[in-house]
Amino acid sequence: MSKVSIIIPSRNEKYLQRTVQDVYDKATGDFEVIVGLNGKTEFEIPSKFPNLKIIEEAQNIGLKPMINKLAKEARGKYIYKSDSHCMFGKGFDEILQADIEDDWIVTPRFYVLDADKWAWQDDRFYDYFYLCCPFTDPRGFRFKAGGHWPERTAEREKNHKYDIDETPQIHGSGWFIEKDFFLNKIGGFLSLDPMGHAQEPPYLGLKTGLGPWGGKVMVNKKTWYAHMHQDGSKKGYRYTRQQERTSYDVWARYFMGDKWEERIHNIDWFIEKFMPMPTWPENWRELLENYRKENASS
Repeated sequence: MSKVSIIIPSRNEKYLQRTVQDVYDKATGDFEVIVGLNGKTEFEIPSKFPNLKIIEEAQNIGLKPMINKLAKEARGKYIYKSDSHCMFGKGFDEILQADIEDDWIVTPRFYVLDADKWAWQDDRFYDYFYLCCPFTDPRGFRFKAGGHWPERTAEREKNHKYDIDETPQIHGSGWFIEKDFFLNKIGGFLSLDPMGHAQEPPYLGLKTGLGPWGGKVMVNKKTWYAHMHQDGSKKGYRYTRQQERTSYDVWARYFMGDKWEERIHNIDWFIEKFMPMPTWPENWRELLENYRKENASS
């Protein structure tokens, strides 16, 4: 199998050391780990691991620029991006690599992590995530973060033909992708909102699905990872409300307005493919058409 570069952007993260240790406990193939420290940290910096590289920035350059930087440093054919508060299934690196095509982005089965116990919070898991409708969100025009889809997870749980299955979105905390596809086709992360809310899932999912390569967003249920849901006191990446609003606005308008010139599909093609999805009303086409008319000159 090919080398996997596990990239971990981090900003003053309490559980970074434990996350890196878990990678080395669970990865079974040829891998390296590249940690990006975004500004100073008060917590322990991982060391004394083989094939570990630490990249330090004196100031916070933003999550997405850091991901780009780490991906360019990667020597593996594949990259697995992880948040710095995650736990992994044994052999996750080889399992994900065994069932991937070069125009896919793949995520493992998702659990919630109890970081203090370093164990699953409970037995609940999520295999599917949906794209949230920006027309129905009471807090404004945006792709709301999250989008857990427990109904579809339950419907397809025990049918093994769905062990590797297409999903509209991922959770931004863990994803596996061919390095060349990420950097040279998707183009990495654009710098329209480097300091804003990450919005990794809609950006990666929609560029993968709408682009000229027939890409897919997939879940591989043969392995898993667990992610700690953060609260304000534990969150490494902090943003002002304005930065977060800017990021939501930028990417909702970018994709709902079909502004990506390299796409071969418009956004309605993607929505129709996965309907019915939660939060999308029956008249979503009418809402989209009205939005297009109102923003035709922008």
